[in-house]
Amino acid sequence: MIRTIYSCLLASLLLFLFAQPIHASEPIWTMEQGLTIKALSISEDGELVAVGTQNASAILLQRDGTQRFEFMANNVVTGVALLNDGRMLVTSDDRHLYMLSADGKELWKRDFKKMIKNLSATPDGKMAVVTLHNESLVHVLDEQGQTLHEIPIGIAVKSAAVSPNGQWLAAGAANQYAYLFNPAGELQFQTPLEGDILHASVADNGTMVVGTSSNKAVLYSAEGSRLGELLTKDKVTSVHVTHDGEFIGVADYSGNYYVANQDGELLWSTKEAGAGQQIRFSKDGTRLFAGSDKGAVFQYEVGAVLEQGKQAAMVKTVVQVAAVIVFVLLTALLFFWLWRKKPYILHRLWKSKLAYAMLLPSFTLIIIFLYIPAFSGLIHSLYDWNPGARSEFIGLDNFRRMANDPYVTKGVGNLLILIVTGLFKALIPPLIVAELIYHLRSKRSQYVFRTFFVISMVIPSVGMLLVWQDMYDPNIGLVNQLLRMIGLGSLSHPWLGDPNTALWAIIMMGFPFVGILQLLVMYSGLIAIPEEVIEAARIDGAKSFRIIRAIHLPLLAGQFKLLIVLALISIIQDFGSILIVTGGGPADSTYVPALQMYFAATKFNDLGYASALGVSMFAIIMVITVINMKFIKTNAD
Repeated sequence: MIRTIYSCLLASLLLFLFAQPIHASEPIWTMEQGLTIKALSISEDGELVAVGTQNASAILLQRDGTQRFEFMANNVVTGVALLNDGRMLVTSDDRHLYMLSADGKELWKRDFKKMIKNLSATPDGKMAVVTLHNESLVHVLDEQGQTLHEIPIGIAVKSAAVSPNGQWLAAGAANQYAYLFNPAGELQFQTPLEGDILHASVADNGTMVVGTSSNKAVLYSAEGSRLGELLTKDKVTSVHVTHDGEFIGVADYSGNYYVANQDGELLWSTKEAGAGQQIRFSKDGTRLFAGSDKGAVFQYEVGAVLEQGKQAAMVKTVVQVAAVIVFVLLTALLFFWLWRKKPYILHRLWKSKLAYAMLLPSFTLIIIFLYIPAFSGLIHSLYDWNPGARSEFIGLDNFRRMANDPYVTKGVGNLLILIVTGLFKALIPPLIVAELIYHLRSKRSQYVFRTFFVISMVIPSVGMLLVWQDMYDPNIGLVNQLLRMIGLGSLSHPWLGDPNTALWAIIMMGFPFVGILQLLVMYSGLIAIPEEVIEAARIDGAKSFRIIRAIHLPLLAGQFKLLIVLALISIIQDFGSILIVTGGGPADSTYVPALQMYFAATKFNDLGYASALGVSMFAIIMVITVINMKFIKTNAD
């Protein structure tokens, strides 16, 4: 009965935590060369799509992917803008701004003498903005491409956009500041952001969205207040906001495309092959188009997409509410069963209600910050996990990937060496020092030496690692200097820079390996041995070494088992010392699985794989701990 209730409680908890929709699409059009889509523009009715490509072509497509015309510039096309009357503006790295007719004929062009990096225009064509390579100005143009005025930013402009009604102009600069101007070029507000600004867009109501290299799309109102932010899996490459500012579209470098509301709440996401490069809404926001670095253009019916996203969110909410209800009912069932079958347990609980109430906050925090993350890691190890975006169930693929990961296989070999040497360091030197202190005749001397060892605990471990790193310095390090002083300069070596010696150099850090915790555990075990046993052995003629071998070591078995488990857990989980000293190098000579887990989560943003590595290490540690605890229990019996 109890096991059934616990299983149901666990299942309801997992239902409460997880559920995610998955969407995908086929491209409506793909370049034969498969080159990067550098620019994208959508007609207001969503029926026409203008594409700027890396191979210097500007292409007009129908919504079904049928090509109307292709215009060839003399360099990479950096911007396209479809106008209401069918004309199209095109900018290129060939330094020109082109105006094309509805059938793709060149009407006029303007030479800016510099490569044009950004283009945005109002649908009526009466206003356009361009930015030039490494220039600190935003050029505001009329419908003939002539400069109306220039807005000085003071530093190189990374992105600029004009609202569809021409009332707002957004810009992002190399100083990591975003700016909002009115049509006259008067600054409305400016705000700093985290990371480089890669793209900006602005709506008719002044809502501005800015995409950054820090994996964020941040939204601001026309007054400069921060409305919200959307977290992405990779750096943001393109953003767009609907005319009314209600929804934003975001593309990132990993090929993820997102739709969020103006509070930054994710409504829908999908992932396509290649890096995301461009994203645009139609005027009414019912259609969304995206372009990748594989030359593919995707179309999404946003109305249906948003409805699916809302339905999925509703389903998830219902599941979570149902899980909470089931959890409460099962908890009530558990108490009812205890009341019927074992009423004395409830009576004892009630008598100690104050103690349990005082323990409740601690248990609540432990559940929130330890158990729930652990269950989350276990579940997400089965996913290509992208927090805040689409997570795809991939089963055991992350675990299969570990078997073929050269860094993991190399790390396992290194870990075995570290385990063998680490167990030696955790047991033998502390035991020797504990015996030496124990055999001091003066209790005062024991206290003094024990205190001196314990005082060393206040030294920060990072400080100790940095000291050893300097000691191994090939030029001025103490190790090589001592070798030279005693005439063994030929043995001097870049200890941490040679793949053959780096791991062993790390192993030797901390010599003479007297861990304070291990020393205190050993010493406490020694002083707990009854004096009568020692005296009886001495009366029988036993010397010190015989007493150590026949009495001390057997009676310290519990301490040895405890320290072995603690040492194994520490060695398997630890990567901090290697990260600080070598970073896993040179090459992969000092890699360990825990370091690969850290890099997968923080450097490569591969959280599903990192979770799988963490679950694997947890399983190994759990097996070791269970075996050890079972062994202790058997001996006690």
